Amino acid sequence: MEGRTRRGFLIGALAVPAALVGAKVLGATRRGIAALRPPARGTSVTTCAQCGGTDHAMLDPGCPAAPKVV
Repeated sequence: MEGRTRRGFLIGALAVPAALVGAKVLGATRRGIAALRPPARGTSVTTCAQCGGTDHAMLDPGCPAAPKVV
């Protein structure tokens, strides 16, 4: 029984409830953050990734912000 003490057992026994409480707090924090996040304005199909315009799709060659060949 070398290395096994009552103190070690108690620390291990208290670690389990502490881990459960920590998991609950983390879950509540994540849900709170998700509730504060603003809603999405659209998808990559309806919004251009380069300029944010909604009149053309993502990576459309007609985009004013598209790179031009010089």
